[in-house]
Amino acid sequence: MPKKTIATVYREMSQEKKDIVKEIGFDALVNVPEMNVSNTLLKELLDRFDEEKGCLKTLQEKIYITPQKVAIVLDITNGGNRFPDKVDYNNLNPVDKKIFDGDKNISLTTLTRNVLDMSVEGEENRKHFKRTFVVFIQKCFLLPTTVSVASPIHKPPIFHVDNIQEWDWAKYVLNFLMKGVENNRKGKK
Repeated sequence: MPKKTIATVYREMSQEKKDIVKEIGFDALVNVPEMNVSNTLLKELLDRFDEEKGCLKTLQEKIYITPQKVAIVLDITNGGNRFPDKVDYNNLNPVDKKIFDGDKNISLTTLTRNVLDMSVEGEENRKHFKRTFVVFIQKCFLLPTTVSVASPIHKPPIFHVDNIQEWDWAKYVLNFLMKGVENNRKGKK
């Protein structure tokens, strides 16, 4: 299955799934167009980004990248609780371990298919859809990685789908991007 844009996946979902996506606060992301940004442009942006000041240096001015701006641009929550950086698997109870392992080593293609095909009948299936969609939206757009499968960095929010809008998504996304810039400069992937 070829990579689909968020908007395409959203259009193909049932109305019931669209209502769930709206309920958890991600319906605005369906308006994000497919973006194919050249590596040259990305490298130029990385070179012009000042990590210490959190700004992009352009010829005209400095553009400060703040959680508030990220929230406005992506229409995601800013403020509230912060997601933990990692999930300590050893401290999870058996039920949570099963949830954590449910999307282990899952590819974006499989996530996409699951989002489109899974049932949302009954409370347990609705919750499973929310968890899967949260991993999908991160892997597909908010926290993309060069690795083709969902990784542990995509897991902390799956334990908070019942109150997902109370969490600081803007800071979560911005911290991920900043760490990516830092790792790129250190030569890490």
